[in-house]
Amino acid sequence: MSTQNPLGLPRVINAAGKLTALGASAVHPEVAAAIAEGAQQYVLMDQLHEAAGRFLAQVSGAEAGFVTSCSAAGIAIGVAAAVTGGDPVQVEKVPFVDTPRRKVVIQRGHSVSFGAQILQMIQLGGGVPVEVGSVNKTELYHLEGNLTDDVAAVLFVVSHHTVSSGMLPLETVVAAAHQRGIPVIVDAAAEGDLTKYIRAGADLVIYSGHKAFGAPTSGIVVGRRELVAACAAQNKGIGRTMKIGKESILGLIKALQLYGQDGDPGRWRERVDRLAAAIGEWPGVQLDVRVEAGRGIPRLCLAFNPVEAGLTAAEFVAQLQAGDPVIMTRNHLLEHNIVQIDPRPLREDEIDLVAERVRAVLARYARQAV
Repeated sequence: MSTQNPLGLPRVINAAGKLTALGASAVHPEVAAAIAEGAQQYVLMDQLHEAAGRFLAQVSGAEAGFVTSCSAAGIAIGVAAAVTGGDPVQVEKVPFVDTPRRKVVIQRGHSVSFGAQILQMIQLGGGVPVEVGSVNKTELYHLEGNLTDDVAAVLFVVSHHTVSSGMLPLETVVAAAHQRGIPVIVDAAAEGDLTKYIRAGADLVIYSGHKAFGAPTSGIVVGRRELVAACAAQNKGIGRTMKIGKESILGLIKALQLYGQDGDPGRWRERVDRLAAAIGEWPGVQLDVRVEAGRGIPRLCLAFNPVEAGLTAAEFVAQLQAGDPVIMTRNHLLEHNIVQIDPRPLREDEIDLVAERVRAVLARYARQAV
């Protein structure tokens, strides 16, 4: 975004990752062209949704697919689908349904906030959340003992926000739920594998289109045909508030067609190594490369010793954000004095600029620490 944009917003360099707070993705030129073309045409929306659903089924290996406005909407709509079964009378009552099966079981370590509370998304879809286990441990009996006749679904969350150990794996959850005829909904918002969770037996899987896939703001739901049909039925209920425009659907499809062409982990590692070399060695700052488990994303980590470096990680981040352009880093570990740089959103011309700004801030405070 130019500093001359009509709203007067500063230019932002995204070194944080595919985050909603930063607009998630800067789309590929071909995706932007598909959005622009769609915005200038009329279309029968039902036909577009049906065609997009067929495409999503094809690329995911699921029976059917559905497009919504984002993954949070997908969770609420997926829960509503499980709770109502697509019954139009109940669809119009969501979230105040009176069906006999309303409970949605979730492991306590999966009860996260992703910027909003996931339990609220369950409630918005008419579900009644039932947290099982403890925050750091779920045993099989915790799950099985709560899979009662009034359970509409089990929600399984795949995210860096969840507790990373002590939770029941998806395969175990699927086996236990399916033994009782209960569907499993997987929230895989930031994940990039459209087939993995379907192959693992999930009944509905929800993704953000605008994170790993580089699409405009959108949500993807794939899964069993009858559940996806019940998701589509929510367009006459709460889904109406979560509808997605024609241009975003067409942009999503183009992004999925292009997906993988610009997502080589080897290329990401080259960017990280280039950044590390350009930043160099500084007192009190340890540079390290960490690879996110599961997704293979390499990130450059800067671990601060505030006494030796002359500043804390939080002060370092504040300096980067105060400049022009604004540089946003990944700050999930800031309380541990660790700052991460995600190479994926960076353009080639931004890598050296980020390194230059990092050096300038570190040099300023290193002189003060001497």
